Amino acid sequence: MPGFVIVTTANLPEAYFLAAFLESRAQRLAMVNIVARPVSSRLGVLARLRRNRGTLYLADLLLARTIVLVQGAASRQRVAQGAGAFPEVDARFMHHIQSHYPRLDCRDPHADDVLAFVRGFRPDYLLLAGSPILRPSLYGLARHAALNRHLGLAPDFRGSDCAVWAFALDRPESAGYTIHVVEQRVDAGDVIVRRPVSVRDEPTLGDFFRRLQREASTGFVEVIETLIQGAALPRVTQNGKGRYFPPAGWSIRRQADRNYARAVARRRSAAFSPIESPDETPVSPPAQSA
Repeated sequence: MPGFVIVTTANLPEAYFLAAFLESRAQRLAMVNIVARPVSSRLGVLARLRRNRGTLYLADLLLARTIVLVQGAASRQRVAQGAGAFPEVDARFMHHIQSHYPRLDCRDPHADDVLAFVRGFRPDYLLLAGSPILRPSLYGLARHAALNRHLGLAPDFRGSDCAVWAFALDRPESAGYTIHVVEQRVDAGDVIVRRPVSVRDEPTLGDFFRRLQREASTGFVEVIETLIQGAALPRVTQNGKGRYFPPAGWSIRRQADRNYARAVARRRSAAFSPIESPDETPVSPPAQSA
């Protein structure tokens, strides 16, 4: 029986969605939960972004993160009311998983105690569900592979906030997800599943994102089922093309919201437009007699 270690951050519900599936299939599972990145690490990332992209970009990014924090309470309330992408993952279920399966909270996923915990579990696979970039010292402990759910269509969209960038660039057809093998280059490992997620009638981009998260996690579960069945995974090597996107700032998010609204409007307009069959000739009404 294969063993799976799920790696997540701040107990994200998508990690428990995977755990629920593994439990339903009576699989060996454990979890590593990264509580928070050290302050020094977060400041280092911001300093690097400032060097590479400038002060204006950094200010825009910090504005976006401040607004997300302010909106966080309302978002958590919606999730508590069953409006999130994973309504079945509630506090009771999370407590159940935490009580019945090996689990380790940490700040540094590459610390010695974390590596010892994962090594002692002897995992066949690591499943990344909302984790930061990992080093080979951790993901290399998987006997077969570490797999990641990336909310972007690799190789065209790698990096951060890829769905936001797809709409900001007015490329709604490029919103989707990729399940791929983890390697040292970010989001560049062999592709297992790559699927676009089309625009429907969700009123806001946030609603679309929730469906994207759900569909991506369902696709991840399909991959895991293939592993449980003992079948080989289809693996397609990524080419060197594509683009790495940084975290989206407030201006990019606003542009994405506007373009998403236009994409929904175009879809609705197309749905209600009369379609004339090319094989039919319009018939004129009969002439009225004088």
